[in-house]
Amino acid sequence: MMLNPERFREVLQEAQLLTYFPEDSLPSLVSFTQKMLELNQNLNLTKWSSEEEVLTFHLLDSAHCLPVFQTLFHDKTLNESRWLDLGTGCGFPGAILAAVFSHSEITFLDSVVKKIKALEECVKVAGWSSSLLAERAETLGKNPMTRESWNGVTARAVSNFRVVLEYAMPLLVTGGYLLNWMTEDQLFILDNSQKALTELKAKIVNKRVYKLPHTKNSRWIIIVEKMGSTPESYPRPVGKALKSPLI
Repeated sequence: MMLNPERFREVLQEAQLLTYFPEDSLPSLVSFTQKMLELNQNLNLTKWSSEEEVLTFHLLDSAHCLPVFQTLFHDKTLNESRWLDLGTGCGFPGAILAAVFSHSEITFLDSVVKKIKALEECVKVAGWSSSLLAERAETLGKNPMTRESWNGVTARAVSNFRVVLEYAMPLLVTGGYLLNWMTEDQLFILDNSQKALTELKAKIVNKRVYKLPHTKNSRWIIIVEKMGSTPESYPRPVGKALKSPLI
């Protein structure tokens, strides 16, 4: 069985990320991931079905956001912050945040009800107090109760960068951050995103580049800061951002 705290520790150590994980966070991550893989057999939560694939392409890929947090927050403000994992899918990077930042409020968001129902089981097994929402980002962004109420949003393998911007910015408080994962092949879109960034009052403030084991191409995390209140016209109605991304 590769999926145990010792193997987690080994993979994180090799990537020089282990120091970001409290010792008691690894068993809960194992429990979460084991339950997710069990449910994945029937629900197709992720295409990565082997334990080693999940370790690399979910756990490790997600964990590369942790050095970013050190540059964005002091420990005190981070532990008091609210983070939303947009389009969480099988639960990563939300699971990393829930395990590492146990005093923060982490919300897993996905529009697919069966995925959220499955993640409810995974979170329960892990012993976390995270929130789970089966909802569209556009709906949350229009709702006065949820609009502009998160300090941070993570988005990994969600959509086109400009689409993610329109989903995420209305959800963030001014001064909040979007962390968006991108492949090397997707970077060109950044050159065509300045108008969307300006329209949504957002600014790219940093980038993190890294490589996963046994892969050739680099991966990127783009850090976007929300510079001012989002115009009331955003987000547009459900589906509009995907059909007609801002240009």
